[in-house]
Amino acid sequence: MVNVSRQVELSMLWVVKDGACHFWYDNWLGNGALFLQATVIPNLSFSNFISNGHWDTSRLCQSLPSQMVTSILNHPVPEEGGEAEVIWMPTSSGNFSLASAFRDIRQARNTSMVFDRIWHPCLPLKVSFFMLRLLLGRLPIPDSLRNIGFHLPSKCFCCPLPSEESIEHLFSNGNIASTIWNYFGAACGFDLSASSLRLRIVGWWLKSYDSEIRRFIGRVLPCLVCWHIWKARNKAMFDDVQMRSIAICHAIFSEIQSMVGIYLKKPLRVPSFYHLYDWPNSSEVGFTYKLVRWETKESGRLTLNTDGCSKGNPGVGAGGGVLRESNGLPLIGFSAYFGETTCLLAEARALLIGLQISAHRGFLNLNVQSDSLLLIGILQHRIHCPWYIRRVIRQIWQIMEDPDRFSHCYREANTVADVLSNEGVSHPQQQLRIYETFNTFPPMARGAIRLDKLGMPSIRKIRLV
Repeated sequence: MVNVSRQVELSMLWVVKDGACHFWYDNWLGNGALFLQATVIPNLSFSNFISNGHWDTSRLCQSLPSQMVTSILNHPVPEEGGEAEVIWMPTSSGNFSLASAFRDIRQARNTSMVFDRIWHPCLPLKVSFFMLRLLLGRLPIPDSLRNIGFHLPSKCFCCPLPSEESIEHLFSNGNIASTIWNYFGAACGFDLSASSLRLRIVGWWLKSYDSEIRRFIGRVLPCLVCWHIWKARNKAMFDDVQMRSIAICHAIFSEIQSMVGIYLKKPLRVPSFYHLYDWPNSSEVGFTYKLVRWETKESGRLTLNTDGCSKGNPGVGAGGGVLRESNGLPLIGFSAYFGETTCLLAEARALLIGLQISAHRGFLNLNVQSDSLLLIGILQHRIHCPWYIRRVIRQIWQIMEDPDRFSHCYREANTVADVLSNEGVSHPQQQLRIYETFNTFPPMARGAIRLDKLGMPSIRKIRLV
């Protein structure tokens, strides 16, 4: 019980403002309350460790261990105004839910690839639960019932000369099962003859596919094969309907065709499974090409392009950006090193730094372009803002309130910011570099600026689905 309470406490984060968050006893750093790791000095609170809007490093070093001082200095100084917020960290919204609390405190085992793959969003839940029982050997088949003390006569329904019914025989090596696996395997150029059931299923899941549609088919097909074999077996047992491999293959093809249509969000009608599997290579699927170039949204207004990156997500992150006139001439650029971070947070921090630098130099009449659809959706109030970037987003809105000033651009039109973002990863010893003149920009950024100024387009390949 103590461990559970401790885990729940660590999951609750206080966002400090002028409210009643306690410096020593609340989890405002995100790694536990300070009293658990340091001696409490009752008379000291947040106000004692902040001087002129910054952390008082000397006072912190006098009162706390060095490793805790480092964590505090990396934490933003508490905002002024408003009440302190309590954030539930296991959810992106910051709101508490029983499901997230259960996931947070339960003793989870390592995830099994086999059992993970059966829970596909396009598979009906009854199929996923059936596959769980099948892989655990919990189906009411004579060989499984024998293990719990029920000895029943055993005769399969899938062979001309009936033999003992077992999971391996019914779903993998029997006459009907072998025919079905071979039919779909031949259509996909895949052969796992005379294999156990688990090897057949895992073989389909681990196979390398050259298209998204084929990968989807390979993910759901093994479950559908087992499901329809089971349905046909039960009809044979209870309704005296003979198991026929042709009918089972047709039922599997019909269901997987519907699933592919739902997956592609368009009606799909093909004459056979061979055509369905080969559909990505047929004439119905093609590509179009679009010319993409950097363009200002409004003539006469400055444009700020920013980008962020995280090598690993989370991993070592950085950001960069460039402010340009409508003719493409750069006014100022920057690259920043962020340390350990996520892609979305790096994108948001890069945009905030770009706006702060622009505002500091008096450039206020500007538009913002980013290649992050998620970030632009958040800034335009169309997408819910995750709690861990909420502070940065608020600071961005304080500088620029109009959502119409934020717009999405393709990555090919954001090349300069992308180059500067990757440049930021290379200078961890220098948190922020500012490029005041064109010649101070990195060589690759200068080349991209020249191409954008000339209006040179990039070719973006778009798949037609």
